[in-house]
Amino acid sequence: MNYDALGAQLANRSRPGLSEELADKLNVKSEDAVRGELLALTEDKRGVLGVYLLAVYVIDDTDFWSDGEIYWWSIPTLETKGGGVTWGATYGLPNGAPPHRCGDLEWMTNIALKDPPLLAAIPQTDPEVVGCNVRVAVYDDDGAVADFATSMAAGYEALSLCKRSGLTGTSSIVGPVRDAIFKTLRGEQDDVLVEHDVVLRRDDARFGVGFIGSASTTKARVYYFVKDELRTVTLGPVAITKGASATLKPDQPVAAGGAFAIFARGADKSTEVTCGILGTLTTDTPFLGKVLDEAQAKALNAGLKLDSNADVSVVAFYTAL
Repeated sequence: MNYDALGAQLANRSRPGLSEELADKLNVKSEDAVRGELLALTEDKRGVLGVYLLAVYVIDDTDFWSDGEIYWWSIPTLETKGGGVTWGATYGLPNGAPPHRCGDLEWMTNIALKDPPLLAAIPQTDPEVVGCNVRVAVYDDDGAVADFATSMAAGYEALSLCKRSGLTGTSSIVGPVRDAIFKTLRGEQDDVLVEHDVVLRRDDARFGVGFIGSASTTKARVYYFVKDELRTVTLGPVAITKGASATLKPDQPVAAGGAFAIFARGADKSTEVTCGILGTLTTDTPFLGKVLDEAQAKALNAGLKLDSNADVSVVAFYTAL
C-alpha cells in the first residue's frame, strides 16, 4: 500500500478540460511532488483518505423513447476550524465524465470498480481540517449535446480565481465553480437526477473511513467509499456469473475491530448476492459495512463465499482502524 495510485490521479493533467495553462494555474504538480506532499501529511502510519465514486445506479433516466445520456461532475472542498474553507490540487480537483448511455434500472458502466474516480483527498492528520464537502451531480443530457470538456474548463477557471484562504462556507467555492460548469453545459435544459453535498466530518467516525456511503433520489443513487490509502486493503473486484460462486480471501489476515465494506453491482434489477455470515446484498441494498467481530474476522480469513442469482461484480475493502 502506497500513494502511487492516488498520486497519479491527483497529478493527472489529461482530464477533460484541463489544459496545461489551467493545470499551472491550479498548481497541479508532478506525481513525484504530489507523493512527497502526501507523505508529509502521513503520521503514525495513518494515510491521506481518498474519497472515491464507486457507482451510479439510474432508476429513471427521464427519457421516454430511449436510454438517457448521463453525465456527472463533482466539486470538493475542505472545511477548516472556525468555518473556513479551502481547496487545492493535492486535495482533489473537480472531476466528472461526459454523457454515457444508460437506461432505467441500470448501472452506469463507465465507472470502473477496479479504478474508481477520485472525488477528494482528505489530509486526516492535519488538525485544522475538520470536514470535507463534495458536491456530486448526475444529470441526463436532454438539450443540445453537452460539451463536457469546455464546461469542465470553465469550472477549473472559476476555481483558479477562488482564494485558498480567508473564505468561509462551502458555497464560496462550490457556488462559482458549479455555476461555471452548469452554465457552460446549459444545465437548465437537462434533467437533474442527483445533486447532493456529500459531507464527511472528522468527528463522525474519522470522516467515515473504511465505509461506503450513498446519496439517493427517486431518479438515481450514488455510492462512494472513503479509503485510508495506507491502511485499506481492496479485495477484488471479482465477477460472478448467474448461479455461480466466488470466494473473497484477504492476502493478509484481518482482525476483529477492523472495518469491512462490500459492494455488489449486478446486471439484474432483482440481483441477490449472499455473503455468508455477513448478510445479503441486493440491487436496492448493494452494500454493507461492519466493524468486524471475532467470528466475522475468522470467517473472512477462511474465505468469504459469495453466491449470486445474476451476473454481478463484487468489490470489498478491509481497513485497520
